[in-house]
Amino acid sequence: MKYLMKVENIRKHIMTGISYMIPVVVAGGILQALAKLFGGWAIGDAVAAGATPFTNMNPFTWEGFWWGCNQLGSYGMNFAVAIMTGYLAYSIAGRPGIVPGFIIGYACVMSKAGFLGGLLMGFIIGYFILWMKSWKLPKVMQGLMPVLIIPVIATFVCGMLFLVVFCLPLAWIMEVFQNWMISLNGGSKAVIGAVIGACMGFDLGGPVNKTASMAANALGTDGINGPMTAKIVGGMTPPIGLWVASRLARKKFSRTELDTANTALPMGLCFITEGVLPFAASDPLRFVPCSMLGSAVAGAITVGFGCESVAGHGGIFVVPMMTNPWVFIVGLIVGSLVTGIAYAFVRKERSEEEQVETESELDVDVEINIG
Repeated sequence: MKYLMKVENIRKHIMTGISYMIPVVVAGGILQALAKLFGGWAIGDAVAAGATPFTNMNPFTWEGFWWGCNQLGSYGMNFAVAIMTGYLAYSIAGRPGIVPGFIIGYACVMSKAGFLGGLLMGFIIGYFILWMKSWKLPKVMQGLMPVLIIPVIATFVCGMLFLVVFCLPLAWIMEVFQNWMISLNGGSKAVIGAVIGACMGFDLGGPVNKTASMAANALGTDGINGPMTAKIVGGMTPPIGLWVASRLARKKFSRTELDTANTALPMGLCFITEGVLPFAASDPLRFVPCSMLGSAVAGAITVGFGCESVAGHGGIFVVPMMTNPWVFIVGLIVGSLVTGIAYAFVRKERSEEEQVETESELDVDVEINIG
């Protein structure tokens, strides 16, 4: 038990739950974004809450079709916390943790305890089931443990513990936090956007990046969608900025590095940051600060000026589905220019021999292409 409570194992359990939650957030968010793009931003309010496409909304009309699409996305987003709770418990206790995690995680959503409640209950469920596995039962009952005894008892005990002890205080904390986020003015929102953007540009897929992404996803599941744009733009800025730097300071890059920068551009437009990892690994003291600076500027602009996204992934393809999409585009351009200009300025000069070698490689390629 002591081993399982080590910090690295706690982080592993959290990341397991998050990794299973992310596809749900992506699918639900993009479905909602598509519905808002084609059906209007207020498509979710087309009918009274609780209605289905087959009650007072005709799914064969344009509005009804996209309202149904929005509902699918909403169901997915509502279930995301339950997925995280279930698989966090699974990471600790194995398969018996999934069912209690799903049920109690969904209870966290319905009771407004949200992501924080799901995270806490995932650990409680997992370690409670680990303790149950140590019970000494007659052999005739051991086969019932994973399918009957553990799911029923764990759901009952942990679920009632949540409802009696944790539900009200966690719901209150989440309500206060959401109200605080909503009440922030442009300057305060810009600071949050800058922090998330800088974290996204720091280790480019590493633990800090994932933590910022996790925070944005968690806020998104609770209906706060501004940080989601900082997450997206913060991940898109480094590769696009690298491409800008390779255009501005071409002689400072080898032919291989120029090809890498060219490859990183379309990857960045699709919100795939990993194309810049060769530069982050080979030149971290110069590239990483430039990456963080541009991503922070981009995040501050997008969140500070009220750009929001229900979709957590998709890159340039989900921009039309955002609120104030032009703000996102401006933030992306400005942030990429900041990264590109800064890195072009600080990048180390290459020797004359290396520059001649790169120029000769380019000449050969031109001759081959023309021929």
